[in-house]
Amino acid sequence: MIFQETYKVKGEDVDDFMVMQDHAYRTYIQSTLAAFLLQKGYSKEERNTFNMALQSCEEELKYRKNLMFTQHFFINLEPLDEISNKQKIKLKSRFFNANNELCVTATHTILFEC
Repeated sequence: MIFQETYKVKGEDVDDFMVMQDHAYRTYIQSTLAAFLLQKGYSKEERNTFNMALQSCEEELKYRKNLMFTQHFFINLEPLDEISNKQKIKLKSRFFNANNELCVTATHTILFEC
């Protein structure tokens, strides 16, 4: 199942060249994950646990095209594993610009401490 959220690149997301920075991608992934988990019925405490784990996850960002200041974009979040009481979950996030061009692919392995 793919979950989609739409955003706009803000001033705090970009560097001096108006290109979206890595930390902004992570922030948008966290927001999208929180919205996905809310839709799935997870409590606020459970969503916070996922977000904390995401901050210390294994991650790979692959760039194809930069997202720039004020651009509209959307994220497709795809869980590659079933989200349940597992210790490790894999997610893939794909960032697309308003022209439906793939800009960035992010793969995450979230590890939960017991």
